[in-house]
Amino acid sequence: MNSKQLIAIGVSIVAVIGIYFGTTNAKPRAQAAAAEHSHDDGHDHSKDAATGPMMGAGAPGAMAKPANFDSLLADAKKKLLSPQSAAEINQLETEAITSTDPKAKFTANEALGKRWQKMNQLGIAAHYFAEAGNLENSEKILNFAAHLFQEALSEEKNAAVRQWLADGQIASLNKAISINPKNDTAQIDVAIAMIDKGDVMNGVFKLRDFATQHPQNIRAQVTLGKMAVQSNQMDKAIERGEMVLKLDKNNIEARLFMGEAYKELGKADKAIELFTEAKAIMKNPAFTKDVDAYIATFKKQEP
Repeated sequence: MNSKQLIAIGVSIVAVIGIYFGTTNAKPRAQAAAAEHSHDDGHDHSKDAATGPMMGAGAPGAMAKPANFDSLLADAKKKLLSPQSAAEINQLETEAITSTDPKAKFTANEALGKRWQKMNQLGIAAHYFAEAGNLENSEKILNFAAHLFQEALSEEKNAAVRQWLADGQIASLNKAISINPKNDTAQIDVAIAMIDKGDVMNGVFKLRDFATQHPQNIRAQVTLGKMAVQSNQMDKAIERGEMVLKLDKNNIEARLFMGEAYKELGKADKAIELFTEAKAIMKNPAFTKDVDAYIATFKKQEP
């Protein structure tokens, strides 16, 4: 994680509990956190995953019907394209659909992706990059398509469009994994994407299984640590955080969610110690300011 991303975390350290623990789809993530806890009760939930009480947004009928790509495309064309641009894009679409030359189909889809990306229509761009990646069997292009789907998803409010974006992201990631089963980033991303789209239990199982098989994967452990805080499993969050710090003694994210866990357990001094360590590692004035402001909300006042 680069400094810019960490600063973004710090900006809402007033939300170690808000933006830091929040997501683009907070309800499924909260359900996932609780589902992660339910999986620890010794019961085999795999048999009742489809009907169990933790399915929440993943229950039949709860997920929105995905938007139709052709309708989204037509709407974007109407709003954004001049007649000349529309003609150029229509020509590329024809090549992408009707060409019998795989290379020409790839080139047309890639060109369409680039054109829509320039217009900041990231979901539509992702669709075409995914088509190009499938044609070329390219892990790199499919990963890029998945990234664009996720970026569009992070800003989208419409439930049907979000569902379409999530489906596209998951399909791209799964194809990338089929090309390279050792793509750890994609395996974690697909589990998180499943949770965010409402397929909560299956996403949680996938993430937990991955973390069990790859105990040294820091991102998986951090993700589960955050989920533990969300589901009020503070001891488990601390346990996950300690695992992370054994692997990476300077990990800032672990200190943040562990600090929040200790705060919720009433151990303010330990929380402040962890937040202070995070400031020292980050060495960014804006981050320090936000952390200090957050500490002030719970620090014990001297009589």
